[in-house]
Amino acid sequence: MTRERAPRASRRAWTVMLGLLVPLAVLVVSGLVLLWPAGEDRAAWDPAALGEGVSYVSGTVTMVDLRKCPDAESTGCAAITAEIDGTEGSLYVPPEAMAAGIAPGDTVKAIAMDAGLDSDPAAEAVTGPADAAPPGGSAGPNDPGAADYVFVDFDRNLSLGVLAAVYALLVVLVAGMRGLRALLGLVFAFVVMLVFMLPALLAGSPAVLVGMVAAGLIMLVVLYLAHGFSARTTTALIGTLAGVAVTGVLGALWTRWARLAGIYSEETYVLSWSAGVSTGDLVVCGILVAGLGVLNDVTITQAAAVWELALARPQARVRELFASAMRIGHDHIASTVYTIAFAFAGGGLTVLLLVASSSRPFLESLTLGDLAIEVVSLLVCSIGLVLAIPATTLIAAVVVRSGERGRTGAAREEPVSR
Repeated sequence: MTRERAPRASRRAWTVMLGLLVPLAVLVVSGLVLLWPAGEDRAAWDPAALGEGVSYVSGTVTMVDLRKCPDAESTGCAAITAEIDGTEGSLYVPPEAMAAGIAPGDTVKAIAMDAGLDSDPAAEAVTGPADAAPPGGSAGPNDPGAADYVFVDFDRNLSLGVLAAVYALLVVLVAGMRGLRALLGLVFAFVVMLVFMLPALLAGSPAVLVGMVAAGLIMLVVLYLAHGFSARTTTALIGTLAGVAVTGVLGALWTRWARLAGIYSEETYVLSWSAGVSTGDLVVCGILVAGLGVLNDVTITQAAAVWELALARPQARVRELFASAMRIGHDHIASTVYTIAFAFAGGGLTVLLLVASSSRPFLESLTLGDLAIEVVSLLVCSIGLVLAIPATTLIAAVVVRSGERGRTGAAREEPVSR
């Protein structure tokens, strides 16, 4: 049985594409070198700095006696026993965790207090002053000061680890080696963000430039790693980078026009005051990162659609291929716009509920503070997506037909990457 073969891009098309990508790759590598954070990062905030004699520990709940805490869901309870580092001790659990439900066998993370450091400020911040016991008696079962440990959160290492393993296994089982390469690309993307992008932002580098360099590096590696080096992947990469550029420009323009550089939360205040990060540039950087996944999705799909149409219709011209692929693109635009909007609504559901329950008009609330930033991000990413689809489709149609060299009939061929 003859193996299916797809049209091959001409040498001229490759020259043009590489002529665009090689300088971009050089700029990305140069930006990576120039913006790489040198020396110690300027840490803005260390939530783990609890003070001398105070440490984080993990353990297992062994007993819950709510008879001593009838109002546990409103006051918390210290009459809970946990085994930590082989030793049992009392654990204070705040009301919000009691409401979520805590039972023997639950693994938890807690703060251990050194009994000899009763006057330590960090200890008092958690358990209250040492002399806070009721007059004429010891601390009661609702008092954090009565416990050896203070609950921080449930230990979710196992549950989240199992979920990640199931996801990775399903991707590999369904998509094979291509799925495995995609997972490796995802790991690489997070390494870039953790090792380069976040430290560079904390070091005071321009957030927009850092975001552009990180986005370019991630796309250059991830697309080729997941889909292989081919003309089809290269056209998708060019379309993706064009979408990233449009998203970055529009994000910078609307961030300044809408004056989104204000401080609307504790996080932005800490970053602005301690690390000197420009909040406006940080918004643009966030928009760039938010748009990467969606842009990659639509461009690689459109390029694949053009290649498959060219294989099925070897006589079709560039204009016909573009028109056919854009009919697919129209549906893709509609569904992806819904995806972005629903992701925004789901991620900010709690905030949206608060907005809906307030006396302020809903649409007016969307133009204020952090919600305005989310709205701009959603709309700018959607515009980049809408423009990237026809751009990628046109580039792919021209490239896939460039190998014909004026022939009628079948084009020069190469094996289809499966």
